[in-house]
Amino acid sequence: MNRAHGICAKLIGAPALQIRLRDAIQHRVAPLMLSSSRHRALAPGKILQASYSTDRSSDLEAKSTAATKTNKRFVLPDTYASIARRILSRFLPRYQGPAIGRAVYSACSCYPDFKEFWIEECRLPESFQTWFSTTSFYVWMAMVRVRADPNAKHYNQGIVDSFFQDAELRIRASGIKSGRIVNDTLKDLVSSFKGTVMSLDEGFARSDAALAAAVWRNILPVDDAVLQIDAIVIYARAQLQILDSYDISKITTGQFAFGPVSADKH
Repeated sequence: MNRAHGICAKLIGAPALQIRLRDAIQHRVAPLMLSSSRHRALAPGKILQASYSTDRSSDLEAKSTAATKTNKRFVLPDTYASIARRILSRFLPRYQGPAIGRAVYSACSCYPDFKEFWIEECRLPESFQTWFSTTSFYVWMAMVRVRADPNAKHYNQGIVDSFFQDAELRIRASGIKSGRIVNDTLKDLVSSFKGTVMSLDEGFARSDAALAAAVWRNILPVDDAVLQIDAIVIYARAQLQILDSYDISKITTGQFAFGPVSADKH
């Protein structure tokens, strides 16, 4: 017995053994300390749950209040709103012109009987010049209708710009790569288009005979195409009357279409 006590005293007195015993005690006690503290913290579980739900509801209320403030729109008073509308009305048509011009020209460029009437019946060559002259005729009719709008200056400029952008693409697609030749050709086309518009305007305002002469000079320069020219004059007046019956909003958004020339022939 005394021998056993002596061995234990020697072992306990060893420094390395003391360190190992201390580490074992700490590792064994630590889980017990954590578990006991956890049980003490979880004992009032209802209180912790209530406090958590209260904090969460307050956060949701704060977020909803912030979202309401963010979604709230600022409304100008009537006096300032009318002033803003008057100011914007002066500049808005200028910026709307290109989009309106593209929409109107898209409707003008889709006339139905290019080959059936203009090529086969009128005996015009299927060439770029024929396409340009006949498309000018439909663009002119759309421009006549758009002139009734107070902002016709900007809208018609957009139509003409879209027309000549298409013409430039067709010129380059034909194989002409020189920028100088393309620009010179476009200048000649602009001059020709202006003359066509002025001639058709004058003929439309004066009489059927004057309009027929304008069609013969600018669109259908064929000597023995009297019947076709007469059909074109009747067609132009009928289509302009139809366009006039449309609201200007339908015209500026391109929601119209030209009928075939043959349908208006006598």
